[in-house]
Amino acid sequence: MADNDVSRISKENQDLRREIDELALLNDLAVAIGSARDLDSIIRTLVRRSLEIIEARQGVVTLLERLDGASSSTLVRTVIGTGTAALLRPDEALLAWMSHHQKPIRLVDPLSDATFGGFDWDPEVNSVLCIPLMAHGKLLGALSLYNKKGDVGFSEADSRLLTILGMQSAQIIEAALAQEERDRVLNVFGRHTSPTVVEELLRYDSDPPSRRAEVCVMFLDLRGFTTFAEQAEPEEVVDYLNAFFAQTTEAVTSRGGIIHQLLGDGFLAVFGAPIAHEDDCTRAVDAALDIVQRIETECSTGRLRPTNLGIGLHAGEVVAGTVGSSLHKEYKITGDVVNVAARIEQLCKDYDAQILVSEAVWERQTVDRADFQDLGQVQIRGRSDLLGLRKLA
Repeated sequence: MADNDVSRISKENQDLRREIDELALLNDLAVAIGSARDLDSIIRTLVRRSLEIIEARQGVVTLLERLDGASSSTLVRTVIGTGTAALLRPDEALLAWMSHHQKPIRLVDPLSDATFGGFDWDPEVNSVLCIPLMAHGKLLGALSLYNKKGDVGFSEADSRLLTILGMQSAQIIEAALAQEERDRVLNVFGRHTSPTVVEELLRYDSDPPSRRAEVCVMFLDLRGFTTFAEQAEPEEVVDYLNAFFAQTTEAVTSRGGIIHQLLGDGFLAVFGAPIAHEDDCTRAVDAALDIVQRIETECSTGRLRPTNLGIGLHAGEVVAGTVGSSLHKEYKITGDVVNVAARIEQLCKDYDAQILVSEAVWERQTVDRADFQDLGQVQIRGRSDLLGLRKLA
């Protein structure tokens, strides 16, 4: 066999072994990142394994945006096109460049580079490799490695391999970002928020500022719960509440309402904020009727102990929006409508009713309902004017 053939076969074998090693590394990285618990763990795993594979000394992942409350030092909120270059960290400068070019960049001597030399580099940085993190055609951020071991610059092979790592990891980072955003929405609006409402909030503005909104407010309260709770075992009380809320909250959330606040033996629900519908009052009345029917069914079959409840509905204008800090935010509904709905619910005892609806709700709801009792103009505690009420159940 000719020497040229031996040399060629030897090179082909080396290339094949390198490709096999790279595939094994990629598989190991995919497993490691896939098993990470959260975004912070995913990023730290990506950086650590990238340093091992590419044989670099430092690394950082820089994302275009950061969720409020994120704690990882590798997550940086970057505003492209504002400020002066001197105010940017080098990894932010690389991300700014990446947002426009979306391709790998290798810097052999960053301190004297024509584009990046003016930034505040650490004097010990002698080589840089930065690749984009792309998922579904969208730039999520950049992965930057610094200082190739052995004091040699990053090679084209390093760039190719790191690009593959980035492509593989970006999909997982995107999923983790989406999950964190969903968790944030649920933390603000409550764990009982329906998946449909969550998806709507993710499409639009999941952290809306305070604004005026027309809503329908529902107050629900259990009758005789205090006596039951005093006499029953704690485990029995918890089991009962779980069964009760499973039925009642689903009736609300399935119609686009949110459980704004659990009140121990009841809740405050809102229809019309943060997501508004043209028929929010109709949805609220339907939900109230559904709740009564569900509880009656559960009681008649013995799955729930005998239960009496009261529901009050009122509609009008409130101020709705998130309040709090970056560490903790809540969605708040403020206005006289809330107080009146609570007063209406309290009147259920006086009228032996399960559902009382204000005239404001009745005029806004669009279903022709024949089974109701018009109670006329009623005095509401704490208010000088009378309020029209209808008894539905």
